[in-house]
Amino acid sequence: MNFLAHCALADEASSLWGVASEQNKGLLAGAVIADFTKGRINPTWPRSLQAGIRLHRRIDAVSNQHADIRKSCERFAKPLRRFAPIFIDILADHYLSLNWHKYSAENLDAFASRCYQAIGGYADYMPSERRTFLNYMSETNLLGRYHEWPTIERALLFSLKRLGRDELSEDVLVAAQTLTETAAEDFPNYYNDFRNQLSDWSGLLATK
Repeated sequence: MNFLAHCALADEASSLWGVASEQNKGLLAGAVIADFTKGRINPTWPRSLQAGIRLHRRIDAVSNQHADIRKSCERFAKPLRRFAPIFIDILADHYLSLNWHKYSAENLDAFASRCYQAIGGYADYMPSERRTFLNYMSETNLLGRYHEWPTIERALLFSLKRLGRDELSEDVLVAAQTLTETAAEDFPNYYNDFRNQLSDWSGLLATK
């Protein structure tokens, strides 16, 4: 899952778990900040943020083994398949954004604004060299624009740059464009599966 899906699942978990406002903000912030933190979670960080990072990592662990995500990955040609899970994560945000009304009664832009506010409240726990990305996210309304294909292309190119595989850019963009409709068929299966498991994960709120 990419940023929008992680935030949406974190917000849905907040409702299912009946958490207070500050814990909701921690879950939303952790949904993004977790992507930039590795290893053991700092025990001195706010418990609300720690829970958000744990939820993000649980979703990633489940998605890495999910049959429908593997099915989506296998739609990519073999030379690209090694990195396909990253591409599917990004495409998942595209499908979620296009079908937002099916999963939330809240306006997408209003939800995105709430996420930026929550993330900003915990920005000091983000590695300093990554904080410019948080500014970029809010300034461009990234979470509210994944339905726009140019946003998906930029995200794919950015992921390749982080991987040091810019030479794959043209092939990846063509493959993503070609496969987007068929891969969209897999999305409701795995996304709804994650949603259905959220109620079982309330133990992630506990201090580890």
